[in-house]
Amino acid sequence: MAIKHQKGLSLIELMIAMLLGLVVIAAVIEIFLGAQQMYRIQDAKSRIQENGRYAMQVLSQNVMDAGYYGCATRSGIEVTNTLNSNNNYLWDFATAIEGKEATGNNNWNPAMDPAITQPLSGSDVITIRSIREPTAQVTNHPGGNPPGSANIQVNSGNGLQAGDIVMVTDCQDAAIFQISAGNPNTSGSIPHNTGAGTPGNATQELGKNYENGWINRIQTQSFYIRQNPRQVSALYRRISNGNAEELVEGVESMQLRYGVDEDVDGGADRYLTANNIGNWNNVVSVQIELLLFSLQENLTVDGPQTYLFDGNNVVANDNRIREVFTRTITLRNRTP
Repeated sequence: MAIKHQKGLSLIELMIAMLLGLVVIAAVIEIFLGAQQMYRIQDAKSRIQENGRYAMQVLSQNVMDAGYYGCATRSGIEVTNTLNSNNNYLWDFATAIEGKEATGNNNWNPAMDPAITQPLSGSDVITIRSIREPTAQVTNHPGGNPPGSANIQVNSGNGLQAGDIVMVTDCQDAAIFQISAGNPNTSGSIPHNTGAGTPGNATQELGKNYENGWINRIQTQSFYIRQNPRQVSALYRRISNGNAEELVEGVESMQLRYGVDEDVDGGADRYLTANNIGNWNNVVSVQIELLLFSLQENLTVDGPQTYLFDGNNVVANDNRIREVFTRTITLRNRTP
């Protein structure tokens, strides 16, 4: 009997084979898309974690240092601020920390100072004042007439430059002034004449001879949320009257509470918003709450994310991932 060999496939067999192939391809595509989406989600979460940790690190370090003036931090030391407009927001070094509470659409209480440029509505602002590097020892200060008007002498290579706002102290008294001219990093000579710089000095007189004292740059730093050039909200810092600099992209909001010491025992008795602080010298700690979001969209496939922020349950208005970071920081110079 002759054996018949199959030649080709029937139409039904071909259609079944094509269907099975399509099922396999669809499964492979589904696995690939799922893996890709998982990668996007994990990558976004990693970036949020990294940005959140960095933002908190910068804020925590600066809040802890608020009011640090070297040995002039000690209570009872008289600080002479010789700057013009020394009660201006940027030069009011008698107030180590203060904030602005967002109370409405483009509204803050206390009122926003023009030094805070383009703040994002609905987010709080915090300002911190302290001395910073570099540090240089005073080798000679002849005093002059009136007292303390002569140039302060330090070693060269000190890192200071004309225009810097500085504090000099001998641990008994202190004075704040602006370096008015020259190149103190090279010459080691620090003039503090009137009529130069912003804000400039109201007087050359520092009140005394600060020989063997120490001199440091002193700064006002403000932290707040604003839109960056890519129209993404970010954490910004402005140092004194310099340009605001972007620190961390993807920060949607910052909310702050201030721990107030009401019984002078060094501990916080109540946490209040900035608009309820009567005396900023009573603030001993700060609670910071940051809301960060992913720069990538379409990550929450089950719908907008719900999260707890500033004491409220919030439903996101998009499909980005959000995460809340919180920390309470103690002001080291306000506690025993």
